[in-house]
Amino acid sequence: MDPFANRAWRQNQWHYPQYDLPVYIPHYYAASYGWPPFNDRIHTPKHPNLHPALAADTTHVRYDVRKAPSDGILFSTAAQLGSSSALSTSASSIRIISRAFPWTLDIRAPVTCTAVFDGLYKMLQEPICDSEWGIVSLLDKTRRETIEKAAKARMEKDKVKKLKRIDWLGDMTAFKGLEKDDEFEKKRLLPEALACPETWIVKFGKP
Repeated sequence: MDPFANRAWRQNQWHYPQYDLPVYIPHYYAASYGWPPFNDRIHTPKHPNLHPALAADTTHVRYDVRKAPSDGILFSTAAQLGSSSALSTSASSIRIISRAFPWTLDIRAPVTCTAVFDGLYKMLQEPICDSEWGIVSLLDKTRRETIEKAAKARMEKDKVKKLKRIDWLGDMTAFKGLEKDDEFEKKRLLPEALACPETWIVKFGKP
């Protein structure tokens, strides 16, 4: 083996920190004592205003929203996130919507990464209301079957005998990051409602 190549390999091994196997956090936005400020990060190419742990094009966080963040996100990842700001600007709030569910989540300052994960979990733990079920049961047979199947599997574990919003997602419960879509945002905004400058679309996939 080329001695210089071997030395480079050794240096590379020394340079990169050790990661938990299920979650890889690139060295350019991980730090020994939390995540560095925005000015010290390599920003997400598509969304430079958004923390890389949240952006759909850069996130390496593995999180199943069926679990509380304290249980679903590895301790080392949560510790590195700490109270990191979700945005580089001092926004007073962030709004999260999705193509996967019909609800709107508004998170007030301080808008941190942890607040985003906590907000998503708490919102999806709320029960499905009667009017929501009425619309689904009458107009969307596929969604109804998805909800019922997911609810049955969940109830076997948590013993909560009522439909929850998390059941709406079926088996697409893995957080895949936030992204921008101005056209969808305009269509989704309730008429006469105030728009939020920091509106983001959350993506989900299979765990």
